[in-house]
Amino acid sequence: MNFWLALAAALAAITTLVHAILGGREIAAPLLAAERLHAVPKFTLYYCWHLVTIVLAALALAFGLVATGQGSRDLALFATAGAALFCLWGLGMVGLFRLRIVHFPQWALFAAITASGAIGLWQ
Repeated sequence: MNFWLALAAALAAITTLVHAILGGREIAAPLLAAERLHAVPKFTLYYCWHLVTIVLAALALAFGLVATGQGSRDLALFATAGAALFCLWGLGMVGLFRLRIVHFPQWALFAAITASGAIGLWQ
């Protein structure tokens, strides 16, 4: 068992739960309750919300498979690269739109997943 890839899997699973439970309450529910938002953008955003949930769960699965020897190293490389890109995009949005970094902590979760995945890949 690759400890670092197992850690990346656990972090991705925790991120999935945070996204689904806390984010569902704080982001998705208010989105659906927004009356002034037209149906097409509202439900497109809601659809994207669930796509993110699926991708997060897939990251956890990918890291878990490779950590236990059931997946190829390429799968972990792909998952690590994805997590790194999500981290960079989160930081980029904070800078680009002058957002408060404490209001958008997603980058930190992806940074931890990226670091664990990278260390696990090079062991």
